[in-house]
Amino acid sequence: MTRRALFPFALAVLAAVPGSSGAQETPKPDAAKKEPSVDRRSAQAVNLRVQLVINRYQGDKKLASLPYTFVVTTSSSRASRMRMGVDTPVPVTSTPDGKLAMSIQYRTVGTNIDCLAIDRGDGRYQLTIGVENSSALPFEKGPSSGGVAPSVDANPTGSPLFRRFDTNLELWFRDGQSIQTIASTDPVTGEVVKIDVTVNVIP
Repeated sequence: MTRRALFPFALAVLAAVPGSSGAQETPKPDAAKKEPSVDRRSAQAVNLRVQLVINRYQGDKKLASLPYTFVVTTSSSRASRMRMGVDTPVPVTSTPDGKLAMSIQYRTVGTNIDCLAIDRGDGRYQLTIGVENSSALPFEKGPSSGGVAPSVDANPTGSPLFRRFDTNLELWFRDGQSIQTIASTDPVTGEVVKIDVTVNVIP
């Protein structure tokens, strides 16, 4: 075999040898390319037991304590709702045809609570709470004493007075934490309303 014939044959052998300059390398994956980050805060639902207490004080004396307990789930897009109340009769007077007439209407008083929870993934839970509370004020005979309740003389119609407060709160909790969220003074009775909230993770 002549030297001219051997030269193309040698080139073909070199091309077939792994690692030679003529071999095509398989493209390597980009080492700098990372998987997209995933927000895992809502990947697993967490059940929270929420205790909300509405306390009323006259000075240092506690007059009433209304506790409410409910469960809220962090993965739910719908708020937990609680409705508790009573229909209170309200006398209504009218004068059809010039004659005095009385009828009874009903008004619901009580407590409405809405709560939405988000797991922030760092051991903290963000709660959005809406509270609405209403009640009928009792009457005393003669002038009111100590600003506890209005007197009949102050309202000669005899119709009950209704007090109401509502608030929206956005709070951050850890498991087992308690927070006094609000303190407000009733403008009629002088009572101070305080709301305490405690959150516990349900295992």
